[in-house]
Amino acid sequence: MQGVRNTNKVMETTYLINKINTAFKLEDVLNVENFKAEFNQIMFKIHPDKCSLTGAADATFKMNGWKNIYENGKIYKDDAGEFKTNGYWLEIKSGEKNLDWSIDNYKLFQGLKSDTDKHFFKYLPKECKLLSDGIYRYTFLNRAIPLSGLELPQEHVNWVLNRLLEYCSYLSKIGFVHCGLTPESVFITPENHGIQIVSWYHLTRINNKIGTVSGKYKNWYPARVFSDKVATPDIDIECSKRIAAYLLGDKSGNGGKFRKTHNADFINFLLSHSDSSYKTLLQYKELLDKNFKKEFYLLNI
Repeated sequence: MQGVRNTNKVMETTYLINKINTAFKLEDVLNVENFKAEFNQIMFKIHPDKCSLTGAADATFKMNGWKNIYENGKIYKDDAGEFKTNGYWLEIKSGEKNLDWSIDNYKLFQGLKSDTDKHFFKYLPKECKLLSDGIYRYTFLNRAIPLSGLELPQEHVNWVLNRLLEYCSYLSKIGFVHCGLTPESVFITPENHGIQIVSWYHLTRINNKIGTVSGKYKNWYPARVFSDKVATPDIDIECSKRIAAYLLGDKSGNGGKFRKTHNADFINFLLSHSDSSYKTLLQYKELLDKNFKKEFYLLNI
């Protein structure tokens, strides 16, 4: 019996090691709501000090990397400075003028009350709290990943752009231009194909003077922005299309190099110019219906 138990234990541990080494994310291995207990149980089984099975060291290294990100977050940098996120929360340091504007605008959106406005909340983090150490923390209802540095297949870029244009259309309807949609200001929620917008420090009312733009993505804006400095919906439309090209693999955001390799209607859409957020959204939905299958594609990141 002892030999059978030992064989079963080895098989279970081998399975666990393989599961970790082939997993895409921490959630594939354990329940983050019981993170500490489950992590300790796993490490007790696989740590190389106790386990000599093939792959144990790699699995341990991978688990420790996930643990560090889950507990401390991964650092990114945008126009206003550094922020960090672990996929469930995002933390930014208060006191910077741009960040204070961003938080004030988030609170403005949270104050919207109509039934139509409630639909808009799906694009926003669940809540924002000031921590005791002067850090603001946004929390997400679902796991959320920054677009920064990502490259995705066409089928996933399709739905990201669709969500972005939905956001732009709603924002335009209530009289605002985001003026700074970038890979650092947009997170995706892979499990439900949604997006979360996490910064609003460039936000401007339509037809008002623009105060700031993204320095890192300055070339993504329509050229006339730098002459007349007026906030109009085409700014957000243009930046959304640039994000789509970025996600396909063109970090310049232009997308022209994909003419011979990707769907022609899609690339022509990215390279076209539009002034109406709602009309652009309708045109894009027609494009999707014409050129792509309606399927839910699992995104493993």
